[in-house]
Amino acid sequence: MLSTEIERYIAYLEKQKKFSPHTIRAYARILKDFLDFLQEDISPKNLNTDLMRDWIWSIKENKKAIATQSQALACLKSFGKYLVRVAVLSHNPAAVIKTPKKPKRLVSFLSQKEISEPFKIEDLFKTEFGEDENTLRARTILELLYGTGLRISECANLTWANLNFAEELVRVWGKGSKERVVPLTRDSIKWLCKFRDFQSKNAIPCFPSNFVFSKNGEKPYNTRKLYSDIHNLLRSIGWEGKASPHVLRHTFATHLLENGANIVTVQKLLGHSNPNTTQIYTHVSAEMLRDSLKQAHPRG
Repeated sequence: MLSTEIERYIAYLEKQKKFSPHTIRAYARILKDFLDFLQEDISPKNLNTDLMRDWIWSIKENKKAIATQSQALACLKSFGKYLVRVAVLSHNPAAVIKTPKKPKRLVSFLSQKEISEPFKIEDLFKTEFGEDENTLRARTILELLYGTGLRISECANLTWANLNFAEELVRVWGKGSKERVVPLTRDSIKWLCKFRDFQSKNAIPCFPSNFVFSKNGEKPYNTRKLYSDIHNLLRSIGWEGKASPHVLRHTFATHLLENGANIVTVQKLLGHSNPNTTQIYTHVSAEMLRDSLKQAHPRG
C-alpha cells in the first residue's frame, strides 16, 4: 500500500540519502497530506500524474504560497523517483509536472556600512558586571556567518576540530551531508579565540570533539537559540529589516559580488549544488547598479 512505501521512502531519506532532520520531517508531513487528499490508502502502482497534479492544484486553490507548492511538488518528484528506483513504478508520474514559477524578489541584506556598526564597538560583549556570554556568543556567530556564509545549522554543529586556525579554514557538512571547506577571515578567528578563552575560563571544555556553541561542550545549542542571539544583536544595532541569521548569509554573498568575486566562487563558498540558486545575488547587484545609474546619469 502507499502508506507502506511512504514509510520506506522516509527511512531511505534518513539512512541512505542522509537528508537533514528538517527536510525529513517536512517530506513526511507533505506525503501524509497527500495521502489524506487521496482519502484512501491506494496501491502505489495506481499513482499517476493526474492524481499528483490535482493535489498540487488543490494546494494552489487554498492560496498556499508558491514556495509551499514548489516544496510539495519537489517531494512528489523525489518520491516518484524513489518508486522507480525500487521497481514499484516504471516511470516517475511527477516528472512531467511543471514547477510553479516563483516571483522574482530581492533578498534582504545589510549594506557594508550597516554591517560595520557592531564591529566598531570592541567591547560590545562587555557589561558593567564583566563579560556577557550571550552577547559574546552572538557577536562571534555574527562574525562567523558574515565572514564565511555558513548556514545557522552548519554553525550550530561546528566542533573545535572543524576549525583550523593555522590554515584559516573551517570544514562544514551542509545539505545532504555535503562537505566543503571555507576560508576563515582574520576577524572570525579573533572572535572565535575570544569565545574559546571565555569558555575555558568558565570551565566549558574546548577539546577538538566539543561543540563550539554549547553550554557544556557535549550538546550543541539548537538553531532556535542561535537564531535568537542573532535576532537580538541585529535589533540592538538598529537593523530594521528581517533580523535572521540567513540575512548574514545573504549579506556575505552580496558583498563578495559587489567587490568583484565571480558567481562560481560564491556558489562554492555557499555550498549551492545548483548554480541557479546563487543567481538571486546577481539580481541584487544588478538592481544596485541600476539605481546608481539612475542617480548618476544625466538621463537616468
